[in-house]
Amino acid sequence: MTRECHVRFCESAGVRSPRATHLVIFCETRGDAETAQETIGTWLGDRGLTLSEEKTRIVHLNEGFDFLGFNVRRYRAPQTSPSGWKLLIKPSKTAVKKQVQRLKAEWLALRGTNAETVVARLNPIIRGWANYHRIGVAKATFGKLDNWMYERCVRWARYRHPTKTGGWLAKRYWGKTRKDREDKWVFGTAEQSLLKFSWTKIQRHVLVAGRASPDDARLREYWEKRRQARNSELPMKQKRLADRQKGLCPHCQHSLHNGEDLHVHHDIWRSKGGNDDETNLRLTHMPCHQQIHGAKSEA
Repeated sequence: MTRECHVRFCESAGVRSPRATHLVIFCETRGDAETAQETIGTWLGDRGLTLSEEKTRIVHLNEGFDFLGFNVRRYRAPQTSPSGWKLLIKPSKTAVKKQVQRLKAEWLALRGTNAETVVARLNPIIRGWANYHRIGVAKATFGKLDNWMYERCVRWARYRHPTKTGGWLAKRYWGKTRKDREDKWVFGTAEQSLLKFSWTKIQRHVLVAGRASPDDARLREYWEKRRQARNSELPMKQKRLADRQKGLCPHCQHSLHNGEDLHVHHDIWRSKGGNDDETNLRLTHMPCHQQIHGAKSEA
């Protein structure tokens, strides 16, 4: 029976680590999983690190487990799979609940504001969450979130215009405002429309070919194409900057897509007359941005 060992690296006493590393190991038997856990624990101990007792566990794939916002679980599929089983990776219930809570808080804070403010505040949240989870089996989840968002839009409109009819509200805030969509129930204005989770196309993660390493100079073109493909996950302004930089941080020269938050850096600071033209902007990792400003401040 296939077993799974969920292992998380963490900082140990006397060792300061800015962020934990997460790792999952799949094994054939429970004995193999226990051996892997012991081996990794020894390897980490030699380097002053320890496994997190809270996060390290062994479970069967039929039970499933949550990992970085996803739920990984094996399901019976006698009609569609030759093996009779299918592995599905979906947005976890915990991740969905947190997203709903965040959006609810935003909606409450947006009471009394105009539709332009609603769209500007919520679109980055929707886009970011959907792009992150689009590599999994997320279509049904996206649809449920869209239904929930529609109800929140209706509540917002009724709160803002308590004496208006449903027909008036529909004509004011909904319509076929996106030329690339046949959807007649798009919330927003003629200029700005609220995104829907389901508009994000499901795009499976592409495995790295063979043992290809980013450090192999012969595979530079291969890794550049992978970085360019990931640029499409970014908001449009950041995507243009990332495309121009070929997916690399100009400060450290490593991939922008390493899990770090991204900041937009001004080559010429605004305090010194710099503008927001894209020719004056660079997309960097957040720590790299801090290093740049720290070095300039000390100079």
